[in-house]
Amino acid sequence: MTVARAALRAAAGALAVLLMASMLVFALVRTAPGDPVDVQLGEAGGIGLSTADEARIRAERLAELGLDRPLPEQYARWLGRMATGDWGVSYLSGLPVSTEMAGRLPASLALGAAGFAVALVVSGALALLASRRPGAATDQAVRLATLVSITVPSFLLGTLALRAGTDLVGYPIAGPASARRLWLPALVLGVAVSPTMSRVLRASLIAERGRLYAVAARARGVPPGRTLLRHVLRPALSPVLTLGGLAFASLVTGSIITEAVFSWPGIGRYAVEAIAAQDYPVIQAYVVLATALVVLVNRAIDVAQRLLDPRERARAEAVA
Repeated sequence: MTVARAALRAAAGALAVLLMASMLVFALVRTAPGDPVDVQLGEAGGIGLSTADEARIRAERLAELGLDRPLPEQYARWLGRMATGDWGVSYLSGLPVSTEMAGRLPASLALGAAGFAVALVVSGALALLASRRPGAATDQAVRLATLVSITVPSFLLGTLALRAGTDLVGYPIAGPASARRLWLPALVLGVAVSPTMSRVLRASLIAERGRLYAVAARARGVPPGRTLLRHVLRPALSPVLTLGGLAFASLVTGSIITEAVFSWPGIGRYAVEAIAAQDYPVIQAYVVLATALVVLVNRAIDVAQRLLDPRERARAEAVA
C-alpha cells in the first residue's frame, strides 16, 4: 500500500506539472508578437497580393489552422489531441509534429547521452583529484579552473570548438547525425556541464570522508581506495544524482544553442526553426516533451537515490 500510494502521488504530481506547463506554453506562445499566417504569407510571396486578396487568404488560413476560434476552445482542442497522441501538424512543413519529432529525437538523445558521459568522466576525475587533499594546491587549481569554465558561455565555447575542429581535424560542419559529427558537440556539452557537477561531487566527497563510519574505517586500517568505494562514494553520489539527472534532461532537450552552432539535426534545432516561423504546434509539443522528460528523470532520480543511500529510503518510508 505504501508503494501504491507513492506511485499514485508521483503520477498525480507529474500530471499536474504537465498540465501547468501546457497552459503556460499555450499562453506564452499565443501572446508572443507576430503571427504564423503573416510569416507564411511573406514566405509564399504574399506581399505582392492586393489588400482584399491578402485579407481573404489570411481569413481562410486562420480558419484552416483553427486560429480563428476563442483561445479557451483552441487550448481544449489542442490538449484533447495531445492526450490521444495527436501532436498536430506543423504549419511550416505540413507534416505531423509527432513524426518529425520522432525522426529528430534519436539524434538529440545520442548527443545528450554522449555529452553526459563526457561530463561524468571529467567531473568525476576532477572531483576525486580535488577532494584527496582539500585546500592543497591541486584542490585550489581545480576549483579555479572549474570556476573559470562556468563563466564561459556555451555559444562561445561551441564556436571556438567548431573553428578549431574544422581547422585542425577537418570536422564536417554539415551532414546527417553520425559518430563522425557527434564527438565534438558532445565534448562541448560535457565540458560545459562538468564544472558544476565536479564542484558538487567534491564537496560531497569531502563531507562524507568526515563522517564517523569513514573515519572508523580508516582507523581499522581499511585501504583508502576501499574506504572510498565501500563507505564514501555511494552516499556522496546522492546529491550529485539530482544535479546529474537534471543536466541529462537539459542536454537532451535544452542543448538548443549547441545544436544550432553545430547544425546537429536534433529536436533543439527543430525548435529554433519553429520559433522563427512561429510554428505553434511544434513549439508546444517541444515544451511538453521537455517537461515530460524532466519529470520522468526526477522520478528516476528519486528511485536511484533510495537504492544508493539507505538514509533516503528511510526518509521516504517515514514520510509515506
